[in-house]
Parts: sequence; C-alpha cells; structure tokens
Amino acid sequence: MEGSELTLRPSAARLLESMRDIGYSFESALADIVDNCISAAATEIRILNDLDPDGSPFLAIVDNGRGMRPAELTAAMRHGSRSPREIREAGDLGRFGLGMKTASFSQCRRLTVASRVDGVWAARRWDLDRVIETDDWLLQCLGDAEIAALPMIDQMAGDGTLVLWQKLDRLDAVGSRPEHAYAALNEMFATAQRHLALTFHRFIAPEPRDGVSPVRMTVNGAPVDALDPFARLGEPQSEAHEVEILSHGGSDVVVQAFTLPHQKRLTLTQLADLELGESLVQTQGLYVYRARRLIAGGTWLGLARKAELTKLLRVRVDVPTSLDAQWSIDVRKSRVRTPSVIRERLRPLIRRMTEAAKRPYTYRGTRDAAPAGLPMWARVEERGAVRYEVRREHPLVDALQKAAGTRASIEPLLIAIEATLPLESLFADVAGSPETVRQQDMDASELEQLLAAFVEAMTPGQDTLPATVAEAILATPIFTAQSTARTVLEQLRRIET
Repeated sequence: MEGSELTLRPSAARLLESMRDIGYSFESALADIVDNCISAAATEIRILNDLDPDGSPFLAIVDNGRGMRPAELTAAMRHGSRSPREIREAGDLGRFGLGMKTASFSQCRRLTVASRVDGVWAARRWDLDRVIETDDWLLQCLGDAEIAALPMIDQMAGDGTLVLWQKLDRLDAVGSRPEHAYAALNEMFATAQRHLALTFHRFIAPEPRDGVSPVRMTVNGAPVDALDPFARLGEPQSEAHEVEILSHGGSDVVVQAFTLPHQKRLTLTQLADLELGESLVQTQGLYVYRARRLIAGGTWLGLARKAELTKLLRVRVDVPTSLDAQWSIDVRKSRVRTPSVIRERLRPLIRRMTEAAKRPYTYRGTRDAAPAGLPMWARVEERGAVRYEVRREHPLVDALQKAAGTRASIEPLLIAIEATLPLESLFADVAGSPETVRQQDMDASELEQLLAAFVEAMTPGQDTLPATVAEAILATPIFTAQSTARTVLEQLRRIET
C-alpha cells in the first residue's frame, strides 16, 4: 500500500484554550499589545479600564498609530499572521504574528480590535465562547452600529487602533461582585505600570542619538514615566563605558556598559527606582534589547556571577530584529538565549567591564595619617565628605583574608561593617553624656584573647615577639587604656630586647 497524506486541522476550541496558558503574565500581555502600537508608529498610547453596562470590567488600549484597513485587520487577526522567518523592519517589534492574540487570550475571552484609516472604520472580534460553541475559527466582522457601541471608541479622535479586552476571567479578585473585579484590575495595573516604564523606557524617553519622537503612555490618565536602569536621565548620572560592536550574521550587536552612581550619592527614591523592586545585587548584569525594547534584564546569562562588588554594573546589549532566530527570542519576547559565538566574544568584554565597575569601591580618597599603634579605623576625606573605613592592611584583617582564601571573600563583610557604623547614635551619645561611652572596657579573658589575636597575626608560629612589634601593639588605642596589657603580652610571648 502506497503512502498518503492527510490534512489534519487542529480543533479551534481546544487549541485556543490551550494557547491561553502559554505563560503570559498580565504585564507581559499588556506589553505585547503596546509592541503593536509602537510598530504602528503611535506617539500616544492610552491604557484604560472601566465597567461594561452589565458591571463586568474591561480593558482598552488606544493608540494614534497608522491604523489598519479592513483586509489588513483581518490578516492581523489570523493566528500566525506572519512567519518568524520573514525579515522584519528595524523598528518592528513583532515576530511570530501571534503576540496580540495569545497575549489577549491569556487575560480575556473576547478580543475586539477596531481600527480607522482615513476616517474609515473596520472592526474584528474573536470570542472564545463562540469558537468553543462551534469548534470553528469564526472571526466576527462588526458593523457600523456595533463599532459605534464599543466601549472607549469615542477616545479615538483620528486614525489609530483600539484593542478591547472583555470577559476578563483571569482576574484574581477577592469576590464575585463587579467592584471586586475592578479593584483586582487596578491592583494589577500597579505592577504593570512599572513593567511598562522599564520595558519601553527607550521609547518613552529616547536618547537624542535615536532621532525619534517620544511615545507618551498613560494608564487611566496617569503618565508612565521612563524607568531607566542605566541612570542616564537625571543627576547623578552613571559612568558610560566605551561602545563595543560585535558583528554577527551580517548584523551588529552593540554593547555598552554603565557603572551606576554609588548608592551614597542617590536619594532614597532614586535608589528604589534603580533597584527595580529587588536590590542592586540582584539587578546587575546584562540588559538585552530588541529594537530598543527590553527583552531580558538583570541577568549575566551564565557569563558571570552576581557579586557585591559588581552590583553597580549594568550592560546594555542591543540586538537587531535580523538576529531573532539566533538569539531565540520567544513569543512573549521575555526570554533570550545568547548564541555561542557571541557568548565567547562577550566574556572578555564583561571581564574588563567588571573591573572598571569596581572603581566606586576601590577609590579610597585621602586618608589621614595613621595614629600610633595599629588602629583598626581610618578617617578618609573624599569629594568633600568624610567617612570611616576599616584598614585593609590591618594585621587582623590580613589574617582573616588568609583564612578566607581571598580578599573578595571578606570584602562584603568589611563594607557592611563600614556602611552600618551607627554614626547618628554615636553623635548623640557623645554629645549628650560622653563619660558613659566606654567602648574599650574589657575583662581579663577578653584582653588576653584580643592580644593573642594581634600577636599571632603579626608573628604567626613564633615563640618570641620583636620589641618594635610589641610596642606597636601596646600603642594601639584599644590597649593604651588597659593597665595590664603589657603584663599579659609578656605572658603570651617573650619579647626580644
């Protein structure tokens, strides 16, 4: 028997229900719709929510882009309307021709898109309940009266597009009443607004060299301000490293690192914005952009480890749309895989950038001359300010470093000690009743333990102690107030004469 072929069409009802769980969050679904607005050259995008006459909530995204004619709109509503193999224009944020549909269905059961070009309206609708009822790919074409009755249709003054989500069945509401659903939607907007501010910050506040107009974005009338992870929009600004260009597949990947301002120079609001809801340590790393749209951020993609000393380093990687396949950009535009050839070329760049990013920590300013003995703290004047830091060359610090294996292992501890020095409490106590501040009081066992640590750190494994070393130890402020310090020291080691 000869072989044959069968046409096996998927069940519309089952496939669309399955596609609802492709992995979109509310904010990533919303961002996918905004992608389409920007690709349509919109300069204003308004995101709105309200209640239908029956009390059920809806969400609308209105833009002033170029709009779609009837045939174009029908094609856009087709699943897989474009192949990922097609060459996209440089500013086209789409890829698979699935985003608007799958993103919408992840949040609602009815998707309506109305568009106007040169004053002519067209509207198409997918209603999952109707698809399930017929198990067929039935796309509804709305008439003029139905278009005029759409919520928020009056928000469009000229050409553009309205995307309408109704039957929002994925809201995590505390109850079944309309106000519960409405409150849940507003709560989701709070997270979504920050996500949009970060994902599209280069559209909301483009750089002069981009040569494009800013996109104004609002959520229920409140502006979405750009959330720039590289601190380039205000003062203090980050330190920009040299631009690196990696040619790959006939296209250029542009890489630039930025060292954020030290957190001591930032206000609490600035610091919170740069922490992106986590911490500077967690949000360091690569920020990968596709056509200026953020795809993935706060990750080294396996090229480096997140560390305290590199928490101020963020690296912007611009990938053109022509390299989508090589970088494995997914449907949700939230996952990326770096090609091996690019990874190998990124490694030395990141290594060099990492060293440069340590400068805010390694710059130590002007130190006062060390007092007598072996003081633990140094007074440092730097850029018009004064701070106190642990002396890295202190014998006890050196011994701790050797025990830990590397200086990097203990550096976070030293930074934490310095950063948490309770200066305000010290000022208050010393100003109010200085006689009560007695940090140096020690009992006999504590004095012997501390002296032994100094001795072993400075002359490890020795039976004797040079007189110069002994005098340096005893001249240290912590021991000068201890009348028995010399006696205890002589009991620990024989002092050479």
